[in-house]
Amino acid sequence: MKTHSHIAWTAAVIALALPASSGAQIAVVGSTVEERTAAPGESYTGTIVVRNLTQQDQPVRIYQTDYLFFADGTSHFSDPGTTERSNAKWITPTVRSLLVPPSSEMTVTYVVKVPADSLAGTYWSAIMVEGTPTEAGRSSGGRPQVGIGAVVRYGVQVATHIRTSGSRKVSFANSKLLTDTTTGQQTFELEVKNVGERAYRPALWIEVYDEQGSLRANTRQERGLLYPGTSLRQVFALGTLTPGTYRAIVFADSGEDAVFASQFTLKF
Repeated sequence: MKTHSHIAWTAAVIALALPASSGAQIAVVGSTVEERTAAPGESYTGTIVVRNLTQQDQPVRIYQTDYLFFADGTSHFSDPGTTERSNAKWITPTVRSLLVPPSSEMTVTYVVKVPADSLAGTYWSAIMVEGTPTEAGRSSGGRPQVGIGAVVRYGVQVATHIRTSGSRKVSFANSKLLTDTTTGQQTFELEVKNVGERAYRPALWIEVYDEQGSLRANTRQERGLLYPGTSLRQVFALGTLTPGTYRAIVFADSGEDAVFASQFTLKF
């Protein structure tokens, strides 16, 4: 199993770029999370658009991995079909390599065939789009150039939701209150884990009350797609609270009718 540092996610889109490079040769256009709802036995197709950012032909390799991420900041890209909820074996890209002309775009199509089995919840994996290393010694105007090889790689997540099935459950763990010794600002951090069967984008918020019951802090954040068995580290900025004892309630909305809530006592 390969392990990499956890990649930052922007808004509701989970984008993998390993590494992010100002000298990138290629880019994936559009969303890097492809979600579809399907029933067992159904098939559907998807597309990935690859753009050549250079004035030279760029070879691109297409391959598959499984994908997991955790609150400790790690991401795991294991062999396709080896994790419990992998759909990698359902997915067939139409090509495994392509040559993208200068300043052009090409489309990679893939087919997802959902097995006619008893399935519930969300299944997912990643299609990796990898450029070739920068060539040290590539000539420019007849003069050799010396450079360091670099690989730019994008992961497009392909998530299949089985109709409306699967539970959406949340758990909190490993909470802690931190104070910045320079600014005096407090933050409350905790691990949020999807312990259900279906992926969702959690809306998370915290309400902090003093001993008199007055609301002293209230902040909200929506996160990216959280898959079953994966987790994230949530950080709430509380501002500057005076020393004392506070009651904090953390809420998580997973999209179901009921909102999960948990209470914490904060002392500092």
